[in-house]
Amino acid sequence: MTLYLSGEVGGQAQTWPLEGETLGLGRSSKNRIHIADGTVSKDHAEFLRRDGRWYVRDRASRNGTRVNGADAREPTEIRPGDRIEIGHIELRVAEQPQAVALRLSEGTVLDSSLEFRVEDILERGARGGGTSARLVRVLAEAGRLLVLPRPLRETCDELLQFVEQAVPGSRYVLMLREEGGEPVQIAARARGGRAREPLALSRGIMSRVLDQRASVVTADAALDPRFLAQHSVVAQSIHSAMAVPLFDNERVLGLLYVDSHDPGMRFGEEQLELLTLLANMAAVKITNARLLENQQAHERMAHELAAAAEIQRGLLPLAPPALPGWRCDAFLESCYEVGGDLYDFHVGQDGGMTVVVGDVTGKGMGAALLASSFLSSWRVLVDSGPDLSELARRLNAVTHRPNDAGRFVTGVIARLDPRSGTLEVVNAGHPPPALALDGELRRLELGGPPFGIRPDSTYPIERAELRRGELLAICTDGIPEARHGEDFFEDERFTALLRAAGDQDPAALRERVLGEVRSFVGDEPRSDDITLVLIRRDR
Repeated sequence: MTLYLSGEVGGQAQTWPLEGETLGLGRSSKNRIHIADGTVSKDHAEFLRRDGRWYVRDRASRNGTRVNGADAREPTEIRPGDRIEIGHIELRVAEQPQAVALRLSEGTVLDSSLEFRVEDILERGARGGGTSARLVRVLAEAGRLLVLPRPLRETCDELLQFVEQAVPGSRYVLMLREEGGEPVQIAARARGGRAREPLALSRGIMSRVLDQRASVVTADAALDPRFLAQHSVVAQSIHSAMAVPLFDNERVLGLLYVDSHDPGMRFGEEQLELLTLLANMAAVKITNARLLENQQAHERMAHELAAAAEIQRGLLPLAPPALPGWRCDAFLESCYEVGGDLYDFHVGQDGGMTVVVGDVTGKGMGAALLASSFLSSWRVLVDSGPDLSELARRLNAVTHRPNDAGRFVTGVIARLDPRSGTLEVVNAGHPPPALALDGELRRLELGGPPFGIRPDSTYPIERAELRRGELLAICTDGIPEARHGEDFFEDERFTALLRAAGDQDPAALRERVLGEVRSFVGDEPRSDDITLVLIRRDR
């Protein structure tokens, strides 16, 4: 049995026979049943023939499909005399073709409640359909306004001023949302000036606009369930309202809302199209403004980090001291602009030289600040002349912070008598210093806890004598823990280089060590700062 659908679209009576096995219905012309109405989705519903019976099923449309008032999300059988609602279009099922006048539940529903996907409006605007000379003029003026570089909030404020001129209304709201967050009101205006109070928007409307990318308009908010069913759009009398997404052609940044208290003002499809196009232009501008602000913030941070790095480098000695009969070299390289490694030399009035090498936990600015503080404390205390154990105890006391147990400093303090070659070493949780001569290597293993762990730590002194030609090497763990994938450079590679150094000059040996480390790491990003101090007693 052949059934017929009859209804009125755009003032014209139309009839479609249900033939074949499957028929599509929608606003797109590719559908067998083509209904050019704003409340009908492009691919709205489909009709299915099974065992000689006809069924209708909604295809996730915006405004739904109903048979005799019941939703047809699943295939629903239709019979002669049934009433099918497609959006706001009503169709009748009959055994014979007939023309039936369109009936609406409310005389103004078609005019007062419209909802479109934003892509449809932008596509229409791009083709020029529906535009007028006024629309072209408005968009041209908006283009001139939005091309000027301005901060984000200033851009949003000026945008609302322009929207007020282009779309007369009572109140205007622009809301932006961060990824995964709630929308936040960035700018608001009441007719003739700024809105003093935030405007409370319905979650239902925000969900349609933000999540479904829908532009929504109503000419009578009091009768529109979308605006009143889930908390009133605003807690005041609204006669007409529009809400459109701020869509930058890739994602929805927020929404633009306009309402009117004037009973004589009824927003319609033309105003909705204009507001949607303006919101699209504004969204592109907002994205550019954000990128500009991010770039400026990045440049500002880069400038500040460069200044901090220069200051930190200025805290280090320009060169190791020149001691007759000794050759010294020191090197520090941070994996970021600033870091937590440090070293320093101090030559006392008796001619003895004290060296400190330290490594602060963590990376970046926080580690750099603690490194600078530690270095300043060291320079004050080293002049006071205590033995190394007492010097280490005092450094530990000033480094300890009860409320920041996670921050500490590993370090080595070494005091050298250049005349005799006697060496005293205190180790605070740091990689042990190495002594290398003629292929042999010995470690100074004695030590205590890192500086700052406990306020009452004590530090034993280990003593040794540097023989003629012997090399003292102190490094931070950035050398043995240099990484390539899951592999580490390891201490064995470092000590092998020290054993093979012979009487190589410290500066040349440093370049060889760093070259081996860099060759091992390759293109992998650096994971830690590197510090290396080398002191050799001439033969």
